[in-house]
Amino acid sequence: MTIATPPPVSMVEDSIARDVRASLRALLDSRCTPSFRLEFVSGQADFDDALWSAISRDLGLAGLLIPEDLGGAGASVRESAAVLSELGRALAPVPYLSSAVIATTALVHCARSGSSGAAEVVAKLAGGAIAALAIPATQSSDDVAQPTVQATEASDESVTLSGYVSHVVGVAGAVAFVVPALRGHERVLTLVTADTSSVTATRRTGIDDTRPTSDLVFSGVSATVIATGQTADHAVSHALATGAALLASEQVGICEWALSEATGYLTVRHQFGRPIGSYQSLRHRAAQMWIDINNARAAAIYAASTLADSAPDRAVASAIAQSYCSGVALYVVEEALQMHGGIGFTWDHPLHLYLKRAFADTVLLGDAETHKRTLARLVALAEPGVGLDAS
Repeated sequence: MTIATPPPVSMVEDSIARDVRASLRALLDSRCTPSFRLEFVSGQADFDDALWSAISRDLGLAGLLIPEDLGGAGASVRESAAVLSELGRALAPVPYLSSAVIATTALVHCARSGSSGAAEVVAKLAGGAIAALAIPATQSSDDVAQPTVQATEASDESVTLSGYVSHVVGVAGAVAFVVPALRGHERVLTLVTADTSSVTATRRTGIDDTRPTSDLVFSGVSATVIATGQTADHAVSHALATGAALLASEQVGICEWALSEATGYLTVRHQFGRPIGSYQSLRHRAAQMWIDINNARAAAIYAASTLADSAPDRAVASAIAQSYCSGVALYVVEEALQMHGGIGFTWDHPLHLYLKRAFADTVLLGDAETHKRTLARLVALAEPGVGLDAS
């Protein structure tokens, strides 16, 4: 018997990803400062348009996941993972995950399936235009819910949409909405472009002001069908799976910032004539943070690499990354806040913004328990008690 062994997945960041990371970090260090973040959340903006323009257009990072023949950079998921790691580290208020990853992945899939309308929008996204996939923020790739929007046949491929979708991420500034809908009993994926002004968006009051969600209402909105049946479902599930895998990289970036802030504070804050970092209990806690972050980084890199290489275990890797990284991010930020003592609990310190993002990310694109159930299904792990002798 011959056992086929799949080729190994590279865990080493290539030169392109390193260059992307270095360029973006230089931009964010100068533009996305702690004072900038605090000023941003005190306003009413959904995202920073100038910062998004610099990232998407000046650096050309919005088109990383778009193939060259569709007008993009033709890069891999590895480069996008590096981008999201840096955006998480800086807590940049831009719609990269929702637009340049999730919506873009869905539209590229539809364009490859023959939709000319999707291809046209993809070319615009490569230049920095914003699109949003109209699904609830907590929806996971393993549980694509029944659409809450109805599509009524108009003419040719055109339909009229009526219904609502709650808690949608990245709505502000969108020139296109990718909307799952029901046409009779058939599931379809529709595209709203020219009629975006007819979509009513109401911003929700949420915990994370750097990534707000909105409720969308479609009332007689004109749209184009870009995928039907299994093609539509696969486009959505693939987009959500890619988003979940890359969200892990963002969470690692959040962890890296929190650990850097914590260790820096432990060296400058003195108590009883010595730096508090010299106390064994705090040193052990910082060491545990470092260990957990390295484990999370390995899971996130592997998830991105399997997607980039279309490895057979990419779904397993994505489920592992999300089920682990979301908990680590929240734990690390909470530890960093505790180590800062009183100053960490004030609104003047940006730690509370990272805590809110880490907490919100624990349910974004499915919570840890959802991804653990997905992992159990993928590896054929029986539920507790199943198959056991009751006697």
